[in-house]
Amino acid sequence: MRLRRTALLVCLTALGTGLAAASPAQAAATTYYVDCSAASNGSGTSTSPYNSLTSPNALTLTAGDQVLLKRGTACSGQFAPDATGTAAAPVVIGAYGTGDAPAINADGEVNAVLLDNTPYTTVQDLELTADGDNTAYRRGVYVYAKDAGLVSGITLQRLDVHDVRGVLPATVSGNYHGTGKYANATGGIVIEAQGTTTPTAFADTSVLDNEIHSVDREGIYTWSNWCKRDQLAAFWQDSLCFADWKASTGLVVRGNDLRDIGGDGIVAKGQDGALVEHNTVTGFNERAGSVNIGIWTANSDNGVFQYNEVSGGNTTKDGQSYDVDHSTKNTLFQYNLSHDNDGGFFLLCPYDTPVTDFVIRYNISVNDRTRTFQVCSGQIDGGQIYNNTIAVGSGLSPVFLTESTSASLDLAFTDNIVRKTGSGSLSWNFSDAGVTFDHNAFYGVTAPTGATNTVSTAPGLVAPGTRDPHGYRLISGYGTLGTGAVVADNGGLDYYGNTVSSTAAPNIGAYNGSGTATPVLTDIFDTLSSSWTVTGTAAVAADPAGDLGNSGKLTGTSSLTRSLSGSTSRRVAALVRSDSASAPVTVEVLDSSGTVVGRATAADTTAGEWHRVELTAPATATTLRLRATSSGTSYVDDVIVQPVG
Repeated sequence: MRLRRTALLVCLTALGTGLAAASPAQAAATTYYVDCSAASNGSGTSTSPYNSLTSPNALTLTAGDQVLLKRGTACSGQFAPDATGTAAAPVVIGAYGTGDAPAINADGEVNAVLLDNTPYTTVQDLELTADGDNTAYRRGVYVYAKDAGLVSGITLQRLDVHDVRGVLPATVSGNYHGTGKYANATGGIVIEAQGTTTPTAFADTSVLDNEIHSVDREGIYTWSNWCKRDQLAAFWQDSLCFADWKASTGLVVRGNDLRDIGGDGIVAKGQDGALVEHNTVTGFNERAGSVNIGIWTANSDNGVFQYNEVSGGNTTKDGQSYDVDHSTKNTLFQYNLSHDNDGGFFLLCPYDTPVTDFVIRYNISVNDRTRTFQVCSGQIDGGQIYNNTIAVGSGLSPVFLTESTSASLDLAFTDNIVRKTGSGSLSWNFSDAGVTFDHNAFYGVTAPTGATNTVSTAPGLVAPGTRDPHGYRLISGYGTLGTGAVVADNGGLDYYGNTVSSTAAPNIGAYNGSGTATPVLTDIFDTLSSSWTVTGTAAVAADPAGDLGNSGKLTGTSSLTRSLSGSTSRRVAALVRSDSASAPVTVEVLDSSGTVVGRATAADTTAGEWHRVELTAPATATTLRLRATSSGTSYVDDVIVQPVG
């Protein structure tokens, strides 16, 4: 235990000399240094650092204290600080020096970092692993509190969490209860409130700008044992929940990049007012073999899920991008992108208590498979699905809406675009008269019985089939512009930030701006157009991400070049991918003399992932070139060139 010091102040006054005790002064905050490459253990100073996690685990950390690990080094075992910070002076666990983030490998322990009842603690700038053989529980960060009351102010940021190999396969009795989630979950970042005697919850927890990849089972997961309430689904009541409702509040999950996730991507349970935004989930249910979703919520109220992108869901046992699950109310999903998920776009899963008052609006779904919307057993009260854009390409035959319930569904579809092209079909599998369709645009799709004010002509999407949101704006002159129905409390903004009036008829779909110009070029590389001039070796190959369709494949330092029409500024966008992080694909525009007048590469160059590249081609640009700078293999896809404005 650290001793706190107090001071006595001698006061001289006009009335005489007196001795008075001053207010206690807080001990100065201390920074402790850890260098796990050091030959011997020191005292924790910058010149004599600790050389393992043993000494910092024995500290009692208070307001403003820091434990900093040396960059470029690796520690083994579990870091479990005894930490209590304050809102003004949190305890910080982080890094010092230069080079790569310091690593903690759990090395057989369950957790790389354990925060057990550590209010106002920040963990940042670390690389965390908890390897294993998928037969035991493993976690990168475990935020835990049991019978602890309110635990506030925990922040996890800029962490690289990977190779966390928790229990798999995640199946028990036909997938009903999955191993690795609920209480004692396993995965990248797990946050749990447990106990039965003192109501326990977290407040103002922030999970920000982390990379989470190759983890089993969960990506980012929250759970509370304080979950019993009237609206709770029956199957949780006895087997999973043992304490009365005490919601965690103020959860923010923002800016995280999740990929290659064994089970679920991001899950918010036991929350009131969670904000989940600007996250990317690429590839989930890669190994769990059970029911999993990209981003979802259950037994939570007032959650907002926005500006997220989910793709590559690898299952039809659920397998949707997003899910409004049981025991929820006032949930909002808006401004999200979904594409290439085996299970589909949205799951709505009430069970035996109604899911109430949710809104799904201004989202985009591209080539999601099997089911666009699926309703599990149970009742829906006050469900609104409006101003979404859904594009289904050739070779796919999803059921747009399928229900597995005889309970009543109060569910309204309004102002949505649904576009089906190519082989395959889009069908319906519902019979509830409480499901209504009004002012929707159905193209290549037979509208459901009872639909009113349907637009059946082409919707005028800029570049359907691409995974670029710009491809789902509307071109001037089409019947989806200004022909929608006004929806009360519509949020005021569309997917792109355009104003949505509360009185004037909106556009149909996720775009509410003015009609845009027809693009001068789109190419999704299902074939290699003869318009491209090939330098080196180029061909069409299956998308290496396993999504629908083909991509342009460049071998070695090859390039694709073609003329670029137009005499004004043009937005150029493409998806690029390389097997080498140090040599990304470059997108260039050249003028008539062959001089490069615009060049861009992806801001993120992570190998083996798709990245979007954008640039503005000046009026002088006459040629577009996609150039691979790696000696390995690179890919290009979803090229769009459109006049600016």
